[in-house]
Amino acid sequence: MKRLAWVLLSVAGCLSTGWAHSDDRAAGVEQLHELLLTAMTLPEQSARENLLGQHVLALFDVQTIARISAGQSWRSLPEEKRREYVDLLSQLIVATYADRFDAFNGQSFVTEEIRPARSGHVVLTRLLRPNDTPVSLDYYLRDNKVFNVVADGVSDLSLRRADYSSIIKNEGFDSLLTHLARKVALARGESNP
Repeated sequence: MKRLAWVLLSVAGCLSTGWAHSDDRAAGVEQLHELLLTAMTLPEQSARENLLGQHVLALFDVQTIARISAGQSWRSLPEEKRREYVDLLSQLIVATYADRFDAFNGQSFVTEEIRPARSGHVVLTRLLRPNDTPVSLDYYLRDNKVFNVVADGVSDLSLRRADYSSIIKNEGFDSLLTHLARKVALARGESNP
């Protein structure tokens, strides 16, 4: 009960301060980082997903991520399949953040720089980990929505596109949906569907 009260006070404090930063272009990313630090104190995956879900889905441009990662297949997909795909991808993004940020050990985030990019801007940050090397996390935004995260030089969007295109080409789009559902279940510690 004390932990829940602390979490609620932390979130309320973050909301009341508005996560002020010298550049509003970084505000959404900094809000995400504050929520991730709070999420790391919660023992259950479902609690972490509940805390992160709304903000992650507001910050990330899942529609663009879905379109780019599906490649040429996107154009020929019926609207119903697009909605199912975007829904599964949304669940996967939230579940993955909740799964990867599951234990607080003194981590902190630092916003280093904001640079213009070809179609928006990039927020360059670092995840500082005591007794371990920092991780660079670069958030690419267009219209203040994240469409790609590059962790230590590896593009999440490029990995998705390569992986998803291969599955679509070799097994079909329905297999991709099954693949995504399995990844969501795995991140949540559930048995495969």
